[in-house]
Amino acid sequence: MTASPQPSSRWDVLRVPLVGAFLRWRYSRFALQLPLLLIAALCVYDGLTGRQLAPRNTATVAVWVHYRGLVALALAVAGNLFCAACPLMLTRGPTKLLKRFVPQLEFPKVLRNKYGVLGLTLLFLFSYEYFDLWASPWLTAWLILAYFAAALLTDALFPVGTFCKYVCPLGNFNFALSVASPTQISAIDQTVCQSCEGKYCLNGRVETATTRAPLHGFKSTHVLLELPMVSTMVNVSATRGAFPGCETDLFVPAIQSNTDCTLCLNCVRACPYDNVALTVRSPLTEATTLRPRADWAWFITVLAWAGLVNAFAMIPPFFAVAAWLSDLLGTRDEALLLLVIQGTGIGVGALLTWVAARGKLRDWVGVLFPLTLAVWGGHYLFHFVTGYNTLLPNAFSALERLGLPVTALALPGVVRGDGIFWIQAVISYAALVAAGWVAYRKAARGGRDARAVLLELLPMLLLIVFFNTLTLLIFSQPMQARGSLLQ
Repeated sequence: MTASPQPSSRWDVLRVPLVGAFLRWRYSRFALQLPLLLIAALCVYDGLTGRQLAPRNTATVAVWVHYRGLVALALAVAGNLFCAACPLMLTRGPTKLLKRFVPQLEFPKVLRNKYGVLGLTLLFLFSYEYFDLWASPWLTAWLILAYFAAALLTDALFPVGTFCKYVCPLGNFNFALSVASPTQISAIDQTVCQSCEGKYCLNGRVETATTRAPLHGFKSTHVLLELPMVSTMVNVSATRGAFPGCETDLFVPAIQSNTDCTLCLNCVRACPYDNVALTVRSPLTEATTLRPRADWAWFITVLAWAGLVNAFAMIPPFFAVAAWLSDLLGTRDEALLLLVIQGTGIGVGALLTWVAARGKLRDWVGVLFPLTLAVWGGHYLFHFVTGYNTLLPNAFSALERLGLPVTALALPGVVRGDGIFWIQAVISYAALVAAGWVAYRKAARGGRDARAVLLELLPMLLLIVFFNTLTLLIFSQPMQARGSLLQ
């Protein structure tokens, strides 16, 4: 992304009493990660040893109901909180140990983009439907273990941060949707960053009562202790007073986007000048001003239409389409039928977007930012609201089997799915208005006259209305329990 000065007058969350102090605390991330690690461990235990009925198992309800719903809510109201609290990053300790025994490799240049992780995301969405992950506590538990193993091995073999930036589908899903989040890391005073030779937010620092040095060994007028140069990805030693820099290689004064930002706040703690802010911004800031790289543009485009296809798979017409397609192709191979449905839906949607943008996808993809958050958020909201009270009974049951003394706590009854359609409709129409505004801002740039603006705007407006109509049609359908593609 191209650097541009950040305004210093925006409201800074880090200046809020108590909240700011907690976020600045060097162990605040661990305080958020530890509860999620314990929940993940309980999910694995219950998933492997508990009752293999999805609504009665902690693994399936925590992962496919609560986690997804809370991720969408956090992204919409605060930012990428779940990457900040990701328990997978607690593998950093074992990773440092493994690095002593395994070869250290450079991540292939051809994969240092979002195309590879886009493929992994599509594979995940296919596997979710084909293997009925939402219905299998056992497979969900193994998926959790596989995620921890992948994080451990990837960051042991490659520079720390590689897993988050180039491998993790969930993390990149969060990165993509956080473009419509209301907060962003930024520099308070650009001149301070320009005069900082250590670039501590990027490189980290080691500081004692008498010394301060960047972890990457930059020479600076502030440096009293020079350290050897290490990899561009920070590998923090156990030195007392070591503050790591950004693991995904983001330089604070150059940040224009939330993409690749895990909101770990390492930059906040590493900056010795207290010059990093978590500013509140308009959720449409990136949509109206940013021209992302081509890989990010395609990632978000595919994610938008994948959101529609993923939601479509939970309603009755999906099975009707599958049955019709089975008769047409003369096969009952579920993998093939699912590939055709998902590939057609996502592929046609991406093609329509490219056509509406007249081939200038990077210029117009911002229109999809609010629509993408709305379709995924509305879908996950349904599952969360209709099943929010399922976690505690299942968790208490698993804890009792572990022999731990617990007192059951009941929450109010489940909300009917048809009762939240109006909320989904409000979200969808808000996204429609927001996307229309973004399209207008992009069409009106350069001082075009009204006729030129309308001609520029019309294809995208048609695409926005089409996308929103499909979203509402899907949300208006009753959810159908899914056990087989061909029921």
